[in-house]
Amino acid sequence: MENPSPIKNLLRHLKHWYVVKTTPRTNRVYTQFHRFPHQYRAMVERVLPQIISDPAAQLRILIFGCCSGAEPISLATTLRRHFPDLDFHIEAFDIVPEVIERAQNPMYSREEVYQGPFVTEDFVSRTFDIEGDNYRVKPEILDSIQFHVGDMLDKNFIAGLGHADLVFAQNVLFHLPAANARQAFVHLEKLLAPGGALFVNGMDMDMRVQLTKKFQLQPEDYLIEEIHNDARRDRGDGWAGAYWGRKPFSRRSREWIREHCTIYRKATV
Repeated sequence: MENPSPIKNLLRHLKHWYVVKTTPRTNRVYTQFHRFPHQYRAMVERVLPQIISDPAAQLRILIFGCCSGAEPISLATTLRRHFPDLDFHIEAFDIVPEVIERAQNPMYSREEVYQGPFVTEDFVSRTFDIEGDNYRVKPEILDSIQFHVGDMLDKNFIAGLGHADLVFAQNVLFHLPAANARQAFVHLEKLLAPGGALFVNGMDMDMRVQLTKKFQLQPEDYLIEEIHNDARRDRGDGWAGAYWGRKPFSRRSREWIREHCTIYRKATV
């Protein structure tokens, strides 16, 4: 990525501020496999060791905006690799019935599998059985996942889900109008079990700071810059022109940790 002059950098930040404030939000059907490797590393090295106190207990995970299945499948592969004896269950939701139907029949093309910049041969071999030109997800990965149509703005639906140890809403909230994004965040926080972790890559920074402080969620201050830069990888220097663009990482703000952090912990009591 280029290193712009101070004036050009200022203009880009002003442009992005204006775009975030004025551009209508729209739902986008888009996903990649193994999208945030440093976030998974933080989960493996910091988050889960604090949650898995009882090896015999089942870890419950909720994922919203799962699209055609890449995120829950990638997460299941990561957990199988690093915690082979862990008993976990993933419930993945999306509001689009067509993508849920696609996720329930998980056969992908080579182009779909290798679309993301962080996909490795090791990940592919652990996740897929290759059948001709197609990549079928291994049964041992799928066994831990259920896909359903579900709307995180539906309070009755949310109330029926109970609590979860990990809740993911990645690259979802910034596609919602501000009022809806706030309501969705309220619902996500309610789903967190005490001591649980919320993963929210893709959320307007100002709103993230405000709401995580309001609900007293503690940022996981680990690999924050690396996780942020993973998310910027496919945005490049055009970040300022889209509300979903990622600003360059900066520690200048007093709230830089909450602005950039994507993993938040709920108090145990």
